[in-house]
Amino acid sequence: MDFRHEVIDDSPPCGKLGFCMTTDLTGNGRDDVIVGGAGVGFPGKRFIDRAAEQHLPTFRSLRKRLGLAETNVFWYENPGFRRHDVAVAPYLDVGATLGDISGDGRPNLVAGQGIGHQELYWFEVPRDPRQLWVPHVITDRFEKYHDLSVADIDDDGEPEVVGISQESETIFYFDIPDDPIQSPWPSEYLHIVAEDRLAEGLVVVDLDGDGNTELVAGTHVYRPDTSSRTGWVSEEIAPDWDLTRVATADLTGNGTMDIVLSEGDSPEYGTGPGRVAFFEPPDWEPTVLKDNLFCPHSLQIADFTGNGDHDIYVAEMGLGKHETPHHFLFVNTGQGEFEERVIASGVATHEAKVTDLNGNGRPDVVGKSYTPDHHVDAWINDG
Repeated sequence: MDFRHEVIDDSPPCGKLGFCMTTDLTGNGRDDVIVGGAGVGFPGKRFIDRAAEQHLPTFRSLRKRLGLAETNVFWYENPGFRRHDVAVAPYLDVGATLGDISGDGRPNLVAGQGIGHQELYWFEVPRDPRQLWVPHVITDRFEKYHDLSVADIDDDGEPEVVGISQESETIFYFDIPDDPIQSPWPSEYLHIVAEDRLAEGLVVVDLDGDGNTELVAGTHVYRPDTSSRTGWVSEEIAPDWDLTRVATADLTGNGTMDIVLSEGDSPEYGTGPGRVAFFEPPDWEPTVLKDNLFCPHSLQIADFTGNGDHDIYVAEMGLGKHETPHHFLFVNTGQGEFEERVIASGVATHEAKVTDLNGNGRPDVVGKSYTPDHHVDAWINDG
């Protein structure tokens, strides 16, 4: 496979790029790219941030003319990747997801603030997504929302907002109220899955095919149990791993889900050697595919070869320290065997996503840097 690197934006309007997601915002059949983060600094920015939080005038057009405008949520329209600056919501970081909050059948953005800040937002996306998106506060109860999902976690037929707050060490979910525009959402809609648990990586999935939903949060699997205090019990699958990215798929073809972990913040922030591995139920025995990676914070599963099997993509960060970041593809050759390939080198990425950008049926990759450099990139699969 030959992947061609393209720079989508070499000067995005955000000082630290937290999240990257893809969805078709315009309805043309092509996935667009949504990016958000923590903004840029200039004198008076804290006052402007506070005004924005309280829905007071912030004179954005005047600030833009003076070169003082910042954008925390923006998206790139496919094809052409023209950038649209759509929202100011300060201090956004990694935690973000897409889901139907408003109930109109269209995706809304859910995104949370990073360390030192407590607000979790959902954004109204107008019919014309090029217009400004309106943020609404879901909660300000926790700090640093690292992972989020909109999914039916309690099997009631309705989606919930599921999240991990790292600084508060809490895993939680909110039922979506009938009036989601109220800010913040009432406390009776909040459910705590676990407390005093530092976790990273989140998937809501039926692991064993029994019709009951499980939650994979970091290195633990959570299952409903009405006899427990929170209504959930946990099973640890990787005791010596931390700060992981998480994905799930039936990698071995036996009809049950395997769990893939990558030590996305190691060795810079985590304690591991930068491993990527998959874990097979029921004993969750790990098969390590590679170690000594530098912060493999991008983890995706897709069929890159077209043979019907799930392949594993991981990519390294840079953080101004790692000069030769690599993008790895572990090609599934059948029955849990994988062949390692390097599909790109030299450009660091973070929270990259796999999608078909050009409509040719082949999976491409889109991602962005984290910090200190700032760029949004695509890797086009030329076959």
